[in-house]
Amino acid sequence: MPGRCPIPTPAYRLIHVDTLAIVMQRAALHAPNHTPRDGLAYRTIHREDVQEGRLVREVAAGLRGTIHDYVPFYFGPRSVMLYQVSTGWVPGYREGQEPLIHLVASCQAVAAAGLEFAFSDGHGLARFTAWYDDLADLVEVDWEAAYARQWKDTAEDMDRQRRKQAEFLVHRTMPWALVESIGVYNEAARQRVEGMFESHGQRGSPPVRIQPEWYY
Repeated sequence: MPGRCPIPTPAYRLIHVDTLAIVMQRAALHAPNHTPRDGLAYRTIHREDVQEGRLVREVAAGLRGTIHDYVPFYFGPRSVMLYQVSTGWVPGYREGQEPLIHLVASCQAVAAAGLEFAFSDGHGLARFTAWYDDLADLVEVDWEAAYARQWKDTAEDMDRQRRKQAEFLVHRTMPWALVESIGVYNEAARQRVEGMFESHGQRGSPPVRIQPEWYY
């Protein structure tokens, strides 16, 4: 596929900053089907119709199950999901981009930790998306699309948006310790994250970087 796979291979999880406190308290990220029953709830930034589809769509690799049995990451920032959230396509969300942060992990570190995973070459709900569970197959991801700033389909390429949304999925749980960095929108967002680190006794770890190019 076009583009060269970066090694190590970053994977990006978009969350609302309020969810970060829960992640640190649990010391892990959890798949929707395997969330602890501790009364804590992630700040929702997803479209319900899409989540209903992911609840039943089977993953054709790894330990199988459905997409909701996995913690999802994208292979690039500035995702289609971020665009939809920040432009009002998600009912009930009107806070813009600033509170949305990117947790960055490494596919190779996930594998080295012995965690089960799977990944796709496109949007998980597309019928013709292919699934894999061997990092050697990362060459099947369209890396130009994954990192593209402009990803809308065109007459010349009617499949670019699907390929942009290729996913890396970690089965059930991913430890917080595997998050290597956090990308944020601006200085105010960085200070907010650093303040949460302070309150949870985790000053300076992982590093928080202002990455405006990851946003719209």
